[in-house]
Parts: sequence; C-alpha cells; structure tokens
Amino acid sequence: MITKNYHELPPLRSDMEKHLADTRAYITQMCERGAAEEMSEFFTRREDGYDEHMMQFAPCYDVTASHIPADCKNLLDLGCGTGLELDALDRICKRENRAFPRVVGVDMTQALVDQLYAKHPDKDITVKMGSYFEVPLGTEMFDCAVSVESIHHFSLDEKLPLFRRVYDALKNGGIFLQCDYFAACEEEVEMCEEHWRIRRAMNHDIGEDAFVHIDRPKMAYDEAAVLKEAGFSEVLYCTVGVEGTLLLIAKK
Repeated sequence: MITKNYHELPPLRSDMEKHLADTRAYITQMCERGAAEEMSEFFTRREDGYDEHMMQFAPCYDVTASHIPADCKNLLDLGCGTGLELDALDRICKRENRAFPRVVGVDMTQALVDQLYAKHPDKDITVKMGSYFEVPLGTEMFDCAVSVESIHHFSLDEKLPLFRRVYDALKNGGIFLQCDYFAACEEEVEMCEEHWRIRRAMNHDIGEDAFVHIDRPKMAYDEAAVLKEAGFSEVLYCTVGVEGTLLLIAKK
C-alpha cells in the first residue's frame, strides 16, 4: 500500500498493548545491562551471522530495491553495511535483464563493508568509510538514494541536516527511499527517548560526538515532515509487510 496520508495506513503493530509491554521490558533489561556500545564496535562484534539475523527484515530490502528506478545509473546507499538491499537489487536486475547501477555507499563498519565487497566483486561499488553525517555526498550526483534500517538511531534534529545533504546529492527528479523502523505511537517515542537518555549518560568513555547503538524510532509523519523541511516536494508512505516498518519515498 502506498499513500500520501499516514492515517490511511494499517496499524504499525497488530497488538499495541503487547508491543508496548514488550518494549518496556526490553528497555528495563537494557538499562540494567548498563552502557550502550559505540556504533561501529556494535556491528563489528556481530559481523558473523549479521546477514542471517537481518533476514527477519527481508521484505524491507526487497521492497526498497523494487522502488529503485529501472533507469537509475548512480545510486547512493547510506549505511550500506553488507549490502542486503544491493543483494535484492542485483536479483531484480538479473531477473529483468537490466544494468546494475554504479553505487556509492557510506558506512562506519569495515567488517561489514568487507562482506559487501566479497559478495559483489564484479560491481562498480565504492564505499566511503565514515559517518553519513560527515562524509561528502556531492551535489546532484545521484538518481536515487536509499537507506534501510539505519537512520532510526538518530534524533529528528540530527536528521534534518542529513536529509538536506541527501537532497543536495540527488539530481532533479531523484528520489530518496528510506525504509526504517518507526514508532507505533507517541508513547513508544517517549519510552525510547528516555531509554536513550539513561543509557547514553552511562557512556562516560565515549565522547559526546560519537554514536552509540540505541534505537530512537520516531513517528513516520514526523520523519516525513523533516524530509519536507529539508526540501523534498512530496513524501509517500509504503507498507513493506514487516511490523513497525515503513518505506518513505521522498521526491526531489
């Protein structure tokens, strides 16, 4: 389902009461465990079995890849990791006998990027190592940009300048496909923000400018508003078949 109106979407969670109870229990458990891990270290420690674990979100990668325009020649992939969305795109390109685009990825975790290169040695893929908040993205270079299950770790205030950079990096008429985990209600947003404040305060050995791995999902309509503030002319909501997850299609 694709719509301009968030309130036309089916509920993000089939059992809201259970979801909120499970979220509270999880947050309590994580706060008792102590400080969070630095972002790149978190993923490096989980490089073995990463793809298998993330396959629970397989429809996210498939649906995102299906919305990459067939004539896309230059693709930007934010938080590319091992390239699961690129795996899905490769399957589509082979099935439809079309060319795989030139890809520029951005990621902080070398161990995951090494897996990406190993899977696609024949593709024109270049990964810039670092934060997509800082790595130069260029101006009007890409037909399409994608990000899957990555940007939910950050606040709306942090996302606005990032979305502006993505907007600038896209050619006129380009699209940004953001498939991510979103909060199902405002109560979930508040719980997750409190979780972030408590556990971030425990990270005395990690600088304030460094990223830690704590989920901070927002309401999808707030995310869409920030995308529009960044310059995108229209944002569509697309269901992907995974609870708590949507694809936002932002058009330049």
